[in-house]
Amino acid sequence: MSADTAAHTAEFENMERGEYLETAGLLPPDSRGKSRESKERAPGRQRALLWVAVAAALLSTGGLVASTLVKSPAQQAAEAAAPPASVLTATVEDRVLANTVITRGTVAAAAQYQVTPAGSTQGSNTLVVTAVRTRVGARVEPGAVLLEVSGRPLIALQGAVPAYRDLKPNDDGNDVAQLQGALRQLGHYHGGDPAGHFGPATKAAVTALYQNLGYDVPTTGGPGDDGDRSALRSAQDAVDNAQRAVDDIKRQIAGGGSGTGSQSSAKQAGPAGSGTPSATSGSGSGSGGSGSEPLQVQLQYLEKALQQAEQAQADLVARTGPMLPAAEAAFLPGFPAQVVAFSAKVGDQVKAPLITLASGQLAVTAQLTTDQGGLLKPGMKVQITAETLGLQASGVIGAVGQVTTGNGGSDPGSSTGSDGSGSGQAQSGAPYIPVTVTPDSPLDSRWEGQDVRLTVTSAATPGPVLVVPLSAVTAGADGKTTVSVLQTDGHSTSRVEVGAGISGDGFVAVTPVAAGSLKAGQRVVVGAQSGAGLS
Repeated sequence: MSADTAAHTAEFENMERGEYLETAGLLPPDSRGKSRESKERAPGRQRALLWVAVAAALLSTGGLVASTLVKSPAQQAAEAAAPPASVLTATVEDRVLANTVITRGTVAAAAQYQVTPAGSTQGSNTLVVTAVRTRVGARVEPGAVLLEVSGRPLIALQGAVPAYRDLKPNDDGNDVAQLQGALRQLGHYHGGDPAGHFGPATKAAVTALYQNLGYDVPTTGGPGDDGDRSALRSAQDAVDNAQRAVDDIKRQIAGGGSGTGSQSSAKQAGPAGSGTPSATSGSGSGSGGSGSEPLQVQLQYLEKALQQAEQAQADLVARTGPMLPAAEAAFLPGFPAQVVAFSAKVGDQVKAPLITLASGQLAVTAQLTTDQGGLLKPGMKVQITAETLGLQASGVIGAVGQVTTGNGGSDPGSSTGSDGSGSGQAQSGAPYIPVTVTPDSPLDSRWEGQDVRLTVTSAATPGPVLVVPLSAVTAGADGKTTVSVLQTDGHSTSRVEVGAGISGDGFVAVTPVAAGSLKAGQRVVVGAQSGAGLS
């Protein structure tokens, strides 16, 4: 303790002692005043002592900080110098080596069908999209309306043969039988017509289909059936006139007519344009000698005319009425189907292809980069993994297409591999190779539309082999293929000549030329890195 500090301490103690004595009344009056003066001077001295202590602490801290920042030139040069170079190494492995391609794919129906309404729709010669009832990726069931063209529906129906003609009453053919099957599937057709014949039962089923969908039934007479109504009325009039003529002759005969009769009734049997023969044709001779046919002969002519009128009416009825326009039917071989492509908007004119649908057994489609597409061949085994479902399936490469340039990235399966191995999936706008994978067994409906991972093993060694990274193998000027083996001291290396075999996934199978010169577990040099330790 310094002398000044000791003096201050003693003075403080005296001041405290005097204050106690003054309080107790033991000091004389003149001493009490001195005690108060000492008490009043005490706070000032205390503050001074506090500032002295703070200053000392700051000086000590500053000295400590300065000692850490100040470096000698030699120390600065040592820290700025590059660290010693070291090598990167990898372990020689003994395992089966496989060359695998991993990419993403989309599960959808295997076959695709482009549908574009052609010709004209009922009541319109201009084909314009007026309503859209679906979207890309949507599931399509039979009987669904995909869209409207000029106010008329495009209906998805079960069938292997595309619509190539309007199906009308009295038509015959396999396409009519296909329509009957589609209507039966929807519960509208219950038989009644010969297979493949568009008869009354088929007309009734077509009527039920459109009524169930909420659209006017298309007919051979056009909107409102105006074109057929006049012809049907004329045919009915012809039958009525022929029937009246027959009835009139019969009344004459029943009334005891003389064997010849008036020609008025006979003339009624052949209305203009009916094409029916008149009972007055031919000269014939009767008992009256007037040249008129006997009533019985006239009756025969009139009855024949009636039959012809009735047959003409029946033929007209059979070939008119409800029909299925080709522009309103999209036949697909299997359901559920899926919309693969559709870009038209309401108001757009119809251009081919208007809509593309996938139908049939579920398969997987993928788009590979051009460098990986060459590794795949039809028949190669594929592992199909749906991560979101937790399901796996097996399959084979069904088809490998040609290099295609297009919007490959728009495919739902254009994402990269989730396992971090890198995907062969083509990027948007880049050339790609389309690949189709056929499952070994049918996939159930849960797989439909799933983005799946595809793992294809294009080649594999028959058993375990020595494997090193591709970067570990070098070809020298002498034509020898070697690897550099790190010695046990951790610094020196030795070259070992090897023969390279199959490669895959960044590795290559090697066989040492000298037996035993390379073993599993040894470290081979794969590169050099400044400042890095051994890998």
